Amino acid sequence: MPGRWASVVLLLTAWATMPWPLVRWACLFLLLFLALGALWSFIVSRSLVAAADDPVLRTFSGRRVEVRTRVENQSPLPSGLLRVFDSSGGLECWGETRRWAPVRPFTRARFVFTVRGRERGERTLGPLTVSGVDPTGLFPFVRAAPSRTLIVYPALRGVRGWPPGGVPTGARKWEPALIDDPSRFRSYRDFQPGDPLSLVSASAWARLGQPQVRTFDRTVGRPSGVVVDLRAARYPLRLRWALIEAAVETAATLVWGLLGRGETVWLTVVDAPGRPGTLGPARGWADARPFLERLALAVPDKGEEGPPWPPGLVLPPAPLRLLWVGPLGGEPGPPPRGYDWVKFPIEEGRSHGGIAHP
Repeated sequence: MPGRWASVVLLLTAWATMPWPLVRWACLFLLLFLALGALWSFIVSRSLVAAADDPVLRTFSGRRVEVRTRVENQSPLPSGLLRVFDSSGGLECWGETRRWAPVRPFTRARFVFTVRGRERGERTLGPLTVSGVDPTGLFPFVRAAPSRTLIVYPALRGVRGWPPGGVPTGARKWEPALIDDPSRFRSYRDFQPGDPLSLVSASAWARLGQPQVRTFDRTVGRPSGVVVDLRAARYPLRLRWALIEAAVETAATLVWGLLGRGETVWLTVVDAPGRPGTLGPARGWADARPFLERLALAVPDKGEEGPPWPPGLVLPPAPLRLLWVGPLGGEPGPPPRGYDWVKFPIEEGRSHGGIAHP
């Protein structure tokens, strides 16, 4: 700013004081050149759009993900040489995050680099910054895009070492009877003798002129609930945090595998107070995102060791098969009526595997 104003004052002074007409015409020409440079900078800076293709990226731990950004020039003027700078958030990075690139009028330029997160959680990428200057070099401009979020899901493990209490992805001790799932409404049909009166829809009856009952999609009569205990005091002090991460990865593996089989799944995370405890029901990989995000952002409870069942913990409705993931020897007492246990104890030198990513 001081340089451009000093140039304007110097040219005006020379134009007003110099006795030679040629010098005065040169000063006027330079003043016009500065005015055109300021106008060029004003138009281009307000016509540049820097944005990311996806403001929220998701990947599994140890897997690479591409970060795609773009710079658009919506003006009839060339942008000149732009400096495009992005940040990888301290993650492993492949590709250039700093570039010099011109953008022609009414075109866009795309930039891609790859990052990889080794630890689960939420990371910040960016902001994407685009800077340039007008032909005079006196009117720089900067455009920036908001930071993006990268959510790193827990890693999935290989399938091995299932406990003797049951094989979750194999045969069961009960028949998987199908029942109506009230959370998955399908449509209406005519009332038939023997239908429960609780399924009669008064609004559909009034609209169609004859009794109508609600119908629902059917689901496995005995869904599964994954319970992961992340209370640090219940884990042995040796390798405590490594065992907690192993428990999170085991729970993510169970959720991914059961959803992939099309089963109805609930997820209960016992971690830091004040966070949502139970999620569900879900069915299919399309519903896996909130479950994996909940595990990716889980915060272990560093408080003192409490009762086996945390106060206020609400389990999914019975009948249910509970897949318990927690420290060896820290299992809670007998399950409530209508629940069956399948235990996955986490201990040093042993882990329960997961399912390979498709």
